[in-house]
Amino acid sequence: MKSPDGFRFFLINDKKNRVREMFFSKPLVLSVSIIMTLTVMGVGAFLFSGLSNTQYDLKVLSLKSQNKELVRVMEDMKIRLDDAEVKLTELVDQDEALRIYADLPSVDDDVRALGTGGTVNDYAEDYNDLMPYTDLNLNSLESNLSSLGREITLQLNSYEQIYSKLSKDVERLRKTPSIPPVNRGYLTSSFGSRPDPWTGKRRMHHGQDFGVLTGTPVYAPADGVVKSRNGKTGYGNTIILDHGYGIKTIYAHLSRYAVKPGNEVKRGDLIAYSGNTGRSTGPHLHYEVRVKNVPVNPRHYFLTDKIEL
Repeated sequence: MKSPDGFRFFLINDKKNRVREMFFSKPLVLSVSIIMTLTVMGVGAFLFSGLSNTQYDLKVLSLKSQNKELVRVMEDMKIRLDDAEVKLTELVDQDEALRIYADLPSVDDDVRALGTGGTVNDYAEDYNDLMPYTDLNLNSLESNLSSLGREITLQLNSYEQIYSKLSKDVERLRKTPSIPPVNRGYLTSSFGSRPDPWTGKRRMHHGQDFGVLTGTPVYAPADGVVKSRNGKTGYGNTIILDHGYGIKTIYAHLSRYAVKPGNEVKRGDLIAYSGNTGRSTGPHLHYEVRVKNVPVNPRHYFLTDKIEL
């Protein structure tokens, strides 16, 4: 029963025919209510705090695991990008050979520079603050990936141009040197200035020297006609092939001939055997490519750039 100054309760015991009165003042009831409410809130806060800490710890463990995986992915990406850049460099070298083979001008260095430059997206720098600790840099990966994409696009465009040109010029291709004249040995001296093996003074070396044993087969690098063979110069026994289109190839220091002047040869045909004749310091093949009688680097006419054959 509610009274103006508090609450009265009557407890009735039927067996003993007794009535017991209990009185609770309003301040007492209010105090108990406040204490119970605070107790419930405290227990609830404690339980919620414990639950939050557990969830937080689980989240931290999950993020650490994800960060480790992210670092692994980034490291793997860096390795793949480095490998792709090496292979793309090889493609650029082959592109140069193919463009000569197709009688196309080289891609200008400024054009290639435009194809490999560029800016990095702003968000890459922002994301670096969120990355786990690693030597890798997201900006660098982003830049490398963007640069690689542009280089690939440039290279694809170049190959399309080469293909279009080659498909229309089959006859000339058969007569353009494209393979090494020997299929074994080592490149011992390149095209360019070098000390003369006899005098020690620097002079122009107009071809390439392949270190091979005497008697090594020498093959035609393209279709052509045997223009001459001679054994009375410092080149020793020599064969000159005329491929047309202003291109000639020269083979020096031979031991034996396998063709005669006027013979027509196809790419890969045997034309001679290497030796040590003429002004030579040891068995080898001296090979030259001349365009309109001007010596050019034979390397540019190889569709492969292997030093060891």
